[in-house]
Parts: sequence; structure tokens; C-alpha cells
Amino acid sequence: MRLRELREARNENQQKLAILLNVSQTMISRYELGQATPDVPMLITLSKHYNVSIDYLLENTDVKSPFISSDLSEAETEMLSMYRRLTTVQQEKVTAYIQGLLQE
Repeated sequence: MRLRELREARNENQQKLAILLNVSQTMISRYELGQATPDVPMLITLSKHYNVSIDYLLENTDVKSPFISSDLSEAETEMLSMYRRLTTVQQEKVTAYIQGLLQE
């Protein structure tokens, strides 16, 4: 879980986070060490506090916040769908191409 990384990025110590979440500092430490897993309500609270998705918090993705499809046009949604079907190497090529276009 990325809890420690997120907490430290905000300059929060375990005690401060524990008080905010109404749990013990020991429990925060256990979460960070992988000795305990937060329940769903706690995951929701943590994801809201750090403004990240639960998947990001649990290291299932490197995307901090999922996009909201309603914010995208139909064409943008289709482009994203196609991009996600590419291999990692193909995605890197697309990214490099777009960066090149933006530098023109």
C-alpha cells in the first residue's frame, strides 16, 4: 500500500494521521508495514483524504485519480480506450509522438 508515500508527501506523521482517522498510531504503522489491511470504509476515507483512487492506494495502478468519463468527449473516450489496448512499448511511442507534437 502507498500510505506511507502519500503521508510523507504531505508532511504528515503517523500520529497526526491516526488522530484524523480516529485510529491508533500503531494501526497506521501496521497498515504501512503490510501487517494489517484497512477495511473498505477506511480505504474510502484514505482515498478521499489523499485525493487518490483506492486502486492507486492499493498499488493496483499508477494512475492517482481515475478520469471521469463525463469530463471527456466521445472522441477522447475512444482514444483513451484505444491507448489502453496498446502494449507498454506502443504507449511509450504514442507518448513520445504527442510530446513531439506539443514542442512544435
